[in-house]
Amino acid sequence: MDIHGNLNLTPAKIKAKILSLTSAKHLWVGYSGGMDSHVLLHGVVQAFADDPDLEIAALHIHHGISHFADEWVIHCEKVCAALQVPLTVLYVDGKVVDGRSPEEVAREARFTAFENFLSADDCLLLAHHEADQAETILLRLFRGTGPLGLGGIPERSNVGKSHLIRPLLWEPKADIEQYARANHLQWIEDDSNANRRFDRNYLREEIMPIISARWPRVVRSVNRAGALCFETATAVQILALQDLELVKGKEPANLSVSKLLPMEIARRRGVIRCWLQQKGFSAPSFDHMVRIDKEVLYAKAGAKPQLKIGDYEIRRVGDELCVQIFAQVPESEEKS
Repeated sequence: MDIHGNLNLTPAKIKAKILSLTSAKHLWVGYSGGMDSHVLLHGVVQAFADDPDLEIAALHIHHGISHFADEWVIHCEKVCAALQVPLTVLYVDGKVVDGRSPEEVAREARFTAFENFLSADDCLLLAHHEADQAETILLRLFRGTGPLGLGGIPERSNVGKSHLIRPLLWEPKADIEQYARANHLQWIEDDSNANRRFDRNYLREEIMPIISARWPRVVRSVNRAGALCFETATAVQILALQDLELVKGKEPANLSVSKLLPMEIARRRGVIRCWLQQKGFSAPSFDHMVRIDKEVLYAKAGAKPQLKIGDYEIRRVGDELCVQIFAQVPESEEKS
């Protein structure tokens, strides 16, 4: 609140942010039943109460993980009924079966459901806020992510054919809490939030309070650094797109090794990452970029080196750098 006791976060502020990010006339609010998404849903309904041309609906994902998941659906139905907002519940399987992180599996299931459900005329609103952004940047830093990843969560992006925006991304958690209490909102607490086995919960409950006690403005500072990383990554991407036109091989889908080698190493790696991403492949890690240089680009003359990265393979054939989906050779063919 300000010195006059007024809320810093208001429906008018939420409306202004949404209108600056999208012109869509059908807004879907991702509503988990938690405080953040309840504040967003309530604020959107209040903000656009006098706009009959705008459709507002809520979208709840039932992950099938928590024992309380069915109760959360009932809670969301009651809240949406009170706000006179239609609610759609999407049921997904968020259970881990392959040893991956539960957070990763749930997120993947959630976004797959969004992509399959939303249409090109829709805009999805999610309630990530300032603290969520700082946690994301720090977690990616701990994992060795590059500048683009350190840019954090985008305020505006795409999900399938539709747009996705995060109107609260630069709002402090404290302002969201004040809005919720001032408007007497009721919300559920996800029981998994107390499980510090999950990296984000551990960072939020164990690490951030210690850091914030020493550096009170750490969340704002981390997010500012993330924004600078995103700007840098964007500038590198623009340069890489320009360079890509200059290093194409005889086959336009390939790159010319003889044109790549004279380039400064950071610039060359930027081109290769851009080339792979344009073709729909994931960007190589730092270690893989080192191996591309050593094992592929600088391979001895006459060699036909190849390097498998995830589900694809980079090859050098003469002066051409090629990429293709990795095809496992049957054991019978390897022996023949």
